[in-house]
Amino acid sequence: MSYPNVLVNFRIPVALKNEFEDACKRLHMPMTAQANLLMREFVTRQKQARDEPNELDDPISFYSGMDDAL
Repeated sequence: MSYPNVLVNFRIPVALKNEFEDACKRLHMPMTAQANLLMREFVTRQKQARDEPNELDDPISFYSGMDDAL
């Protein structure tokens, strides 16, 4: 089964793009496949958060480790 595709452009730091490209090459995984996987995971978590609201209104766990990475 084939799904229609759309071209999407992103502006990301060069260093991050290079690290992402290297990591995907090491895993023998196309960057597009990994980007799709990340987007699917994000959408799934958003749906779960919407269906099961957090009592404390904390940020979604997807973002909880982001401050550490910066």
